[in-house]
Amino acid sequence: MSSIKAVLVSVVKARLFNIVAFNVLWLSCVVGHNSFLWLSVPLLLAYLWFLVETNSASLSRILVPAAIGILTDTALALAGVFQFQDSLLIIPLWLVVLWIGFATTLSQSLSVFGKNLWIAACAGAVAFPFNYGVGERLGAVSFGETYLESMMILSLLWAALFPLCFYLNRVAIQQISGDRNVAA
Repeated sequence: MSSIKAVLVSVVKARLFNIVAFNVLWLSCVVGHNSFLWLSVPLLLAYLWFLVETNSASLSRILVPAAIGILTDTALALAGVFQFQDSLLIIPLWLVVLWIGFATTLSQSLSVFGKNLWIAACAGAVAFPFNYGVGERLGAVSFGETYLESMMILSLLWAALFPLCFYLNRVAIQQISGDRNVAA
């Protein structure tokens, strides 16, 4: 039984599993909006429980970057940069779920970007606008500004915020372990 658990732990902790799981979540949220939440939320909660139980991630290492994403998207929606058609809230519930899922990638599949904050800034400046652009093309969000202006805003914003997520992740690790020399 313990060897089965060890194999399961190594598979689920694998970076490949994490990035595949997140991309499935991304697709279900961006394409399905709220219609797949009945499946996405329980699976995400089970995965979060597993990560916390196996000490692969702490709750603070998930909630802090998720909060950064949720608050940023809320601010962008309030500023008119983002417009969501199907939301009773400022941002839709599926986007909140997506940010929680994304937070798992910082200590798993995307952890390589956290090793160098300049690389994280460059990746944030490119990857986040790209994903929002794809989401816009799929009808998940509309931009209140021109496409180019929206991409520039997102690029500048996430060039700063993506490294901040890794930095805060590193601080959380240091607080948990008591070691100031821990790399995320």
